[in-house]
Amino acid sequence: MSSPAEQIDDPFVCLVHTGQGQRVNGALETMLNPVDASTFHQYRLPANADVELHYHDFDEYWWFVSGNPRITLRTPAGVTKTVVLEPGDMVACVRGIEHTLWADHELVYYQFSSVQTGTERQGHLTRN
Repeated sequence: MSSPAEQIDDPFVCLVHTGQGQRVNGALETMLNPVDASTFHQYRLPANADVELHYHDFDEYWWFVSGNPRITLRTPAGVTKTVVLEPGDMVACVRGIEHTLWADHELVYYQFSSVQTGTERQGHLTRN
């Protein structure tokens, strides 16, 4: 049986334009684990911060309040896409999808993750 990330052909399935009225669609919803409300916090990423391309063993969310981040997402099969987002956009990054973000200005966003069972590896995981 393949992982949820391995079932994704287009990494942009992880993008939700909430500012335009979009909600998490049914296909994405079935891949995501329940949200851990205790992880919800506001984060400020400084301008020009270098965030390595990485993935997690849990789902991670970025919900942008201000700024226009350049987001790159990559599936385990190597399908890579990059887009510039707007305030109100959210990345619902399924565990196993590689991701990074960058902007030449400060970004403000809410970050949170899915409930963890204790078997997940922590930190930024990278593929060779």
